[in-house]
Amino acid sequence: MSSKEEHESSVLFHRVSHPLNEHSKLTEEQLNKYETWKTQPAMAQIKLEFIDFDHEVRLSIEHLNENDKKIAAETNNSETNDSTEPKKKKFKGQNRKHLEINAKSSTANENNHHLCFFVVRGGLDKCPYKSSCKHSHDLSNYLTQRPADFDKNCYMFDVYGQCFYGILCRFGQSHIDPITGHNKIVARLNQTYVESLNKYPPLLKHFLRRKKYDYKLSDHLTKIANKLITKVNVAKRNNPTAADENQDDKEKEDRSLPDETEILPPDVDAIDDDQQAPQVSRPIPFRTLGTITDVDMIRLKPREKVRIDFNRRLYLAPLTTVGNLPFRRICKEYGCEITCGEMAMTTSLLQGQMSEFALLRRHPSETIFGVQLCGSFVDTMTRTVQLLEENFDYDFIDLNCACPIDLVYKKGAGCALTRRTIDFERICRSVSCLSTRPITIKLRTGIMTGENNAHEIVSLAKSWKSDYDDNHVVDLFTLHGRSKEMRYSKSADWNYVDECAKLSNPIPFYGVGDIYAFEDYYKRLDETSVSGCMIARGALIKPWLFTEIKEQRTWDISAGERFDMLKRYTNYGLEHWGSDQSGVEKTRRFLLEWFSFLYRYIPVGLLERLPHRLNERPPYFFGRNDLETLMSSKLCSDWVKLTELLLGKVSSDFHFLPKHKANAYG
Repeated sequence: MSSKEEHESSVLFHRVSHPLNEHSKLTEEQLNKYETWKTQPAMAQIKLEFIDFDHEVRLSIEHLNENDKKIAAETNNSETNDSTEPKKKKFKGQNRKHLEINAKSSTANENNHHLCFFVVRGGLDKCPYKSSCKHSHDLSNYLTQRPADFDKNCYMFDVYGQCFYGILCRFGQSHIDPITGHNKIVARLNQTYVESLNKYPPLLKHFLRRKKYDYKLSDHLTKIANKLITKVNVAKRNNPTAADENQDDKEKEDRSLPDETEILPPDVDAIDDDQQAPQVSRPIPFRTLGTITDVDMIRLKPREKVRIDFNRRLYLAPLTTVGNLPFRRICKEYGCEITCGEMAMTTSLLQGQMSEFALLRRHPSETIFGVQLCGSFVDTMTRTVQLLEENFDYDFIDLNCACPIDLVYKKGAGCALTRRTIDFERICRSVSCLSTRPITIKLRTGIMTGENNAHEIVSLAKSWKSDYDDNHVVDLFTLHGRSKEMRYSKSADWNYVDECAKLSNPIPFYGVGDIYAFEDYYKRLDETSVSGCMIARGALIKPWLFTEIKEQRTWDISAGERFDMLKRYTNYGLEHWGSDQSGVEKTRRFLLEWFSFLYRYIPVGLLERLPHRLNERPPYFFGRNDLETLMSSKLCSDWVKLTELLLGKVSSDFHFLPKHKANAYG
């Protein structure tokens, strides 16, 4: 942050540009309005002195798409006529054109003079394209046209003594020689740079893009699962009475997948199904190269898998778009214990898409880290799990059976998977047999409201148990107390969550929904049979909720402390996405996406009663200083102003639309 921006933010910290309301100076109309708000359901109770009665309800059209701009302009014009009641336009749901608009803005902000990556990282000699390279190799010319820095202090250089982006860094004044462009390196005592884990290996990218990755192990396991499970289901369908009452031990044994020692290793050629039966009945030794260890010779059995104690852990839910690595680092600092990456589509991972593999990245501070997978078929799921087992570091796999998005649902994944119980069983059994990590399942109550089926899924999955030990296929259930149809419009059904939790015993069971205060958290633990609570939107709006739960107190966090949190997020974003132009833009956009939730926080000192509920909307209000007021604004233009205090000014043609419209409380 530059000295000018520090001055602007310090002024915001201390300045109050509005007087507090005095009861004696308010009109009867204002007092009646205040009393009406106090009795309205789902209305947050703001203290009288902080309410903004004279707020002009006008819609900012600065960051809307063209159709919404016309509607907003008509609404603003109608508000100037006092004789008519303004017709408000409700902007709900998703901004479908946000990617297109944000991409245009990002392209417009990029520097036209692209410098070759190899020139930055080691010299022209290392560029394999030489004279045919489409990027510039003229370092001196780039220095003359290099844009001005956003700030003179680079976070990476100040902390670790080296910035890996060199001359491309937009904060490089402190570590770039202005004449030669040389990148300075200074040793920092007790400050060694620790890279994030699960980077996308170049060799893996090569195999996936050319479809040469060896999936023989997972494909063979899928074939066994399909054969055995189909056999039992066909028998039940043809003769359900006999299948239920007279099922012999052989059928029970067929129902369970073979031990991992009975699975063919990847280098065994595929053979016919009739020839596989006698071969999979005996262990097949590992074929190894180089030094042989116990790990090479002794293959893990399901009962020897890594186990995690899920009881009463603070669990941050996997959150699409906003639940990125810098955000998870913030939550870890506030006391979160279990983190999970964003939902990754199995088909995109198998295609080798870099953007999807970025969702698997893990910071070393994440002590218990899971990977959430979303897929609709057993072959893609098992292939993806084999891919992860052999190349990435994580602690558990979460199977997404809760995603309500129509694009996912229509492909048979997410919520739709709970209606396809045979495929669901194939996936869970195959993945559990192949993985050496625990398997968890995330569910919703059902598809349609009033037609709950999560208890049926829990009972079904609970019955999947190995014959040779007491371990289940599934290690943890998490249930969001809303249906696909409800999305977030109504309160979570914790009575049904409790019913499913009792049914899942002894398998751990986590409930999800409406945890926004430490009172909510401990109430659910005391009044239901859940093993713990997963926290989602509550953590997006107030990440310090984990601290409140651990210390059992309500934290009246100041605007300055919240701004310091944003500073840390910005630094973590520059470390993760880079401090060059592209990295700065990514950090800014993910920060703006987070603001679409952060602005909904109401400071504790402004509330008349506690605890505040997640879906309660406040009337327009002032903060205790200008920064607190600015942070509560629902306008994208104000969010951009806050990012300018952290990442410098945006260009005049910068546009931003949040992925979800800002006033979607429900």
